[in-house]
Amino acid sequence: MTHSSADIAIIGGGVAGLSAALALADTGLDVVLLADVRAGEASPAAGGILDAGHGFPDPDTRRLMRAARELWPAWLNMLAERTGVQVPFNREGVLELAVAIHDADLLRAQADDDAEWLDARALIEREPQLTHALGALRFLRDGAVNPLILLKALKQAVGRHVHVRPLQQTVSAIALGRPDGAVSLTIGDGSTISAMRVVVAAGAWSSAIVGLPMHLPVAPVRGQLMSVASKALRHVVMLGQGYAIPRGDGRTIIGGTEEHTGFDAQHTPDGAQRVRELATAILPSLGTASMLSTWAGLRPMTRDGLPIIGPDPEQPSVLYACGHGKNGILLAPLTGALIAAAVTGTAPPTDPRPFSPLRFS
Repeated sequence: MTHSSADIAIIGGGVAGLSAALALADTGLDVVLLADVRAGEASPAAGGILDAGHGFPDPDTRRLMRAARELWPAWLNMLAERTGVQVPFNREGVLELAVAIHDADLLRAQADDDAEWLDARALIEREPQLTHALGALRFLRDGAVNPLILLKALKQAVGRHVHVRPLQQTVSAIALGRPDGAVSLTIGDGSTISAMRVVVAAGAWSSAIVGLPMHLPVAPVRGQLMSVASKALRHVVMLGQGYAIPRGDGRTIIGGTEEHTGFDAQHTPDGAQRVRELATAILPSLGTASMLSTWAGLRPMTRDGLPIIGPDPEQPSVLYACGHGKNGILLAPLTGALIAAAVTGTAPPTDPRPFSPLRFS
């Protein structure tokens, strides 16, 4: 058995763990990033929607999501400067379709300085094939990124950083209470690592780590997705649970299923049929477009649908960056900034209280 140490240990190599590692390393702290490969990881399976306006009725939460969205242009420029990787960034806006009069009335009432109502004529001017809809609410500054290229850029930036040591290891347990205040981590090869702080960013598997000072109400929810050959859309389009994300390269990503199947990350025929139905409701031609690939991911969901970001209420040497659910990609740059601010004691870029672990302690 061997033993090593670091200022910060981060458990998890998805976008939350990578963004936290990069932000902390930029402060000069020595970081060890512990990440293994698990079937169904949410980050590589994600659609990549940057959706700050849809599904957040609470004004404080909506403001926080919008603040997260506005970090993206500068954050992508930073990654491009460090790695040369240009992450495709669609900021045409996100359209939420109305296909019934009642839905149109509800969406029209939500128009504000961040969203505009498009009647049927205005919608067709933007998306000529959406002739079956009565209109749409366009979230003006939302959009999407390609999560696979984003992960490539993040992994390169983290891997090249002088203050980061990546290890492909599973963390099975942590132990608190050392005289020096450090946290001991037991990893898969029998080694131990000690760190003054540990960041739990293991996605759907976060609550399985033995020794955490609080129970994490994070559970996997399977989402099934499909890639089809289509250039029909320019905007990200949402309808009910379904969404369509044009990649700009001849592919459109379709998804939206939510299944409580534990850690089963298999794509199923029933799931493919459901995705086809969601695609058809958004745009009939998508429902019959040639399928290119199918996959599934396990979203790490909390009871209220919001992530857990910040220090443990009783043990501040343990910090959480997990439970991001459907918003892991959107919140990636903000997650890193909030964790770095909590560790260094500096002012956070925005009020993080809606994400506080205190609400579950």
